[in-house]
Amino acid sequence: MRQFQIPEEDLRTVVKEGLNLGADYVDIYFEHSCTTMVSLLSGGENRASQNIDYGAGVRVVTGERTGYAYTEDVTPQSLLSAVRQAARICNSTHTAASVPPVETHHYSPDFYVNEGLTFQPTGDDIHNLVDYLNQLRDAVMQAESRVVSLNANIAHRTKRFAVFNSFGHLAEEERPVTSLSVSAVIRHEGRTERANESRSYLCPLTMLTPQLLDDVVSGLVHKLHFALTAVQARGGEMPVVMSSGSSGVLLHEAVGHAFEADFIRRGESIFTDSLGRQICDPSINIVDDGTLPQMRGSIHFDDEGVPSQCTHIVTDGRLTSFLHDRISARHFGIEPTGNGRRNSFRHIPIPRMRNTYMLSGPCREQDLIADVKQGIYVCDLSNGQVQIGAGDYSFFVSSGYLIENGRLTQPIKDVNIIGNGPQTLADIRGVANNLYIPPFTWQCGKEGQTCPVSCGMPSVLVNKLTVG
Repeated sequence: MRQFQIPEEDLRTVVKEGLNLGADYVDIYFEHSCTTMVSLLSGGENRASQNIDYGAGVRVVTGERTGYAYTEDVTPQSLLSAVRQAARICNSTHTAASVPPVETHHYSPDFYVNEGLTFQPTGDDIHNLVDYLNQLRDAVMQAESRVVSLNANIAHRTKRFAVFNSFGHLAEEERPVTSLSVSAVIRHEGRTERANESRSYLCPLTMLTPQLLDDVVSGLVHKLHFALTAVQARGGEMPVVMSSGSSGVLLHEAVGHAFEADFIRRGESIFTDSLGRQICDPSINIVDDGTLPQMRGSIHFDDEGVPSQCTHIVTDGRLTSFLHDRISARHFGIEPTGNGRRNSFRHIPIPRMRNTYMLSGPCREQDLIADVKQGIYVCDLSNGQVQIGAGDYSFFVSSGYLIENGRLTQPIKDVNIIGNGPQTLADIRGVANNLYIPPFTWQCGKEGQTCPVSCGMPSVLVNKLTVG
């Protein structure tokens, strides 16, 4: 709270005002973030930008109603004005109330690698980032002279926030997220192809090591070479083996959102009445874990001040939990799972995923492939479209292989897989022992808000999907 310079007594006064106006619950969310972006464009130009955001939001909950107001003028007077506005939205009535003594929680210093962490990159940092991107470009061109254009960027955001509520809890955290991404176009014998590669961690700028640069260059060049040899696959309904790692985006989009408790509360999810039921094979276990070190979706506290945890959504094929913020947990009479997240202090928290993945199973990937006579093996997915309520989806397969008589043969690209998330989950007939959660720059959007997430899975064999 030194960042925001609001005395404890003033916090208690604001919360007490909300309670006196009839609220059942009040919280104040403070945020100060700095985002730095450095880009290298295909023409050789470099661009840099830096944005600092600062403000606070006040939420008032009365029964089933929620009021929210925010201010960029973080003073006791502005916070009092905000809590009164939020109470008017709730149409609260006057009652007497008190606030418990303050109980403070801080993040653990070993959660991420914080050597040399600074809140706001300096001019020297910017020059170093430009040099790093130039080294990346030179390494790509040295590895593959047929590249005709390249764009790369580094994004670094550190968010400091604090949440104080009418339970007397004060939670504070600092989250540094650094991302490196690059895209390139290759041209060979009249054929032009594009590929992308990225890395993102809950980590300061010290993640930008020579080893990381080599890994990104190697991954990008491999994808470019793959794209030059891949062909389109024939469509139809067939078995599909989803590779470990990036196939987790299918799990996130086609199934994960349907586990978020606001959709359950409104009856919009296909899993609304499935809690406690067997929904897939007993070899399938799915978790949403906010405690993985350095992963992009990890948090010590959610944006409501609830401690993070590992939530077991599906256990041995049985649906055992939804993902709750304080509002949905209050509605269902249970404890929140630490999934209340928000885009910024201008937004109200809603149930969101963190790091969502399927645990390893008992099979080997090569045995799953060997079990398929005619099908496809999916390496990378992108550009998914999902109808959350019903779970219907379509995903673009940017790279994969034909499976013929139990063997990977021709590289393929530019096809879609089409299906239904819950049905796909039920049609999984084999889960491999190779769980991988890739550190990609995934950003999840929902109801006009975005937040960083990670997702992953082991290789799985889906009995049948439509390939288009």
